[in-house]
Order: sequence, then structure tokens, then C-alpha cells
Amino acid sequence: MPRVTDAYLAARRNQVLDAVRACVDRDGLQGATMEGIIGLSGLSTGTVYKYIRGKDEGVEAAMGSALDGLTAVMLPYLTADPLPPPAEVMGQLSRTVEAFARHEEYSLLRVAVHGWSAALSSPALLERTAPLYRAFRELLHDAAVTWKADGALPEDAVPEDVASCLLSLLVGQVAQQALLSDTSAEQQARGYAALFANGASART
Repeated sequence: MPRVTDAYLAARRNQVLDAVRACVDRDGLQGATMEGIIGLSGLSTGTVYKYIRGKDEGVEAAMGSALDGLTAVMLPYLTADPLPPPAEVMGQLSRTVEAFARHEEYSLLRVAVHGWSAALSSPALLERTAPLYRAFRELLHDAAVTWKADGALPEDAVPEDVASCLLSLLVGQVAQQALLSDTSAEQQARGYAALFANGASART
């Protein structure tokens, strides 16, 4: 019998988690069911249950893995050496969020908003996702320390405050793009350029 490879198992798991996201996008957290997830996955009932034991577990895995993936593709922009100015980095992060969220089967932006709502009443989901947001905020903090040392932020800037604010702006972008169709990452990038214009001038 041919050996089942790790790549094959990972692909099937991703197929199941994509079905979870598509079901949540289509039906919301309350309306999503295992039957709906199974139907959207294109896999057998037994196969789906090999990867998730129920809807709640599937939602936790789908949200967590999406955040893991997004953090991985954003990491290079926050750890570059030398680190570009704030407006450039934040513009790239905005574009990365928008590109990462594009899927034919579902809107990852809307799924994220559903996930935030669910985390308020699901300790397990909050426990799975909150550390990822905190870790990303730490990356923004480290970037703020660098920007302050470079003179791109005021001398009295508190890196913790800057990191908290920037995370809120990125989360707000997700919410705005999920709810409104007349906004884009490029618009966000131009906004960051305007907000950080004084800092950029101070460096030159």
C-alpha cells in the first residue's frame, strides 16, 4: 500500500479548514454546522472527522492557522535590517493583509470578524488566538523601539503605546474592508504616509 505522505495529510487538513472558513463566511458562527463543513469540503464524513472532532474545534484550528500564516508572511517586513520607516512598513503590512485574505471560496476578512465575535464567548478560541495577537504586538513594539532610535518617532514616544495603536489600525483595516467595499490597502498605505509624514521629514 502506498505511504501517505505528510504533505498529503497537510493538504487534506487545509482542505477541511478551508471548508470551515467557507462555512463560517456563508452561514456565520451560529449557522455553521458540521454538515455544512463536510459538504463544502468535498470529502467524506469520516475523512473530515479525522481532522476535526466538531465545529468548535474546527473553528479554533481554522482561525489559529490563518493567524499563523498571516504572521509568517508579515514577519519579514517587521524584522528587516535595516528596518524601513513606519509608513513604508505599515503600508506593506496593509497590502499583505489584503493579499492574504483573498480566496475564491470565502472572505477571510469576514471570517476574522466572525472569529473575534466568537472569541468573546469561547475561552478555547480566545486561548488559541490571543497569544498570536500578543506576539504580533510584540513585533510591532520591537519595530517601534527601532523607529524611535532612528528618529522616525518622537523622543517621548512609548513603544508599547505605538505598538498597541498600530495593531488597532491593522485590525481596523480588516473590519473596515469586511464591512465596506470602498476601501483598499493602497488607501491605507496613503493614510500611513500622511500620518507619519512629520517623522519622515525629521529623518531627512
